[in-house]
Amino acid sequence: MSRRLATPYRLLLHVYPKGSRRGELADTLLMAAEAGHVRPGPIATLNLLRHGMRARLGRPLSRGVVVLAIFASIVSGFLSASLANRIGWEAAPALPTGAAWTQLAQMLTPGLSAQSYGRSDDPFRNNGGETDAASVSYSTGRTPATEDVDAYLAGLQQRLEAAGWRVTDTYSTSPTDIETGARQNNSQALTARNGALVLSFEDYFDAANAEGGLRVSIYRAEPRWLTGSTLAVGLLGMLAGWLLAGWASRRLEHRPWAAHLAATAAFGGLVLLIPAWLLGSLQFLGTLSDAAVPDSPFWRGLVPTDEFGGMAYPAGAAITAAIAVAVLCPPRHGPARPALATDPGSASDLTHEANLDQDQK
Repeated sequence: MSRRLATPYRLLLHVYPKGSRRGELADTLLMAAEAGHVRPGPIATLNLLRHGMRARLGRPLSRGVVVLAIFASIVSGFLSASLANRIGWEAAPALPTGAAWTQLAQMLTPGLSAQSYGRSDDPFRNNGGETDAASVSYSTGRTPATEDVDAYLAGLQQRLEAAGWRVTDTYSTSPTDIETGARQNNSQALTARNGALVLSFEDYFDAANAEGGLRVSIYRAEPRWLTGSTLAVGLLGMLAGWLLAGWASRRLEHRPWAAHLAATAAFGGLVLLIPAWLLGSLQFLGTLSDAAVPDSPFWRGLVPTDEFGGMAYPAGAAITAAIAVAVLCPPRHGPARPALATDPGSASDLTHEANLDQDQK
């Protein structure tokens, strides 16, 4: 038995719930290990993590508890990432003001005056049922230069690239004929970004109706450190959700009525949050790929006042009720467990798999 091998094994076995089982597994694994090994192999490590996380849930014969724990882990990660992202935006760089803004506007629309102008420096605000991000927006009238949409956007791209911006997308905003699919005008738009800002620019021109102009919106780009911290906190939140589900499951294991009530409330609340999670996941993927315009946060589906956040209140109430049931019901000790080897992830199972791994070597 190697003391150097005992330390990593005992650290890994902390994935199991507290109890005598940790020591039993450590002793069994150390006896099965080959002489000279100083750390567990990758397969043995993954095996311990898998069985240990499953053991955290209790109820070894139940598949439902695994499904519920997966749901809880995903939603907990989403909620944790959303909270971290919202707090992190408070430290993100502000929108340009004063001379910096004047210089930027002159570069985007040289020689043109704004006909309408709007600015919001709050990180996020409710705008008629939508959660909007901080932005500066303005529009201008049409001129002979802007009516030549292709040439104007080509010149804009050159100015942007010379100023250190990167054009990420160009696309048509013209409506199309339902029958033929033909474009009804030559309106086009582009998005671009630099290290701190994201630009949404549209050159609208409809010759048939003699209408046109430029529409410009500037948003704050999500800093890389904020994206990284959002992901990191989200992963920690997923772990916390799994552990919370396991704690509640083991605590109510011998209280069937309370367990059923808590599981029903938790599952209902988690299901209500699925639309917010799907919406947020797709939007966050766009943030990772630099393809999306950050005009709203990925967690907007959690804001009760947002048009997509109507399920936030009932979902929160249901999940809170499930946790309250687990907290208020004291654990009840059941009958003595059968032989350790009958439980998933037991010492004999792990030893058998470890021996198979060693035979392959």
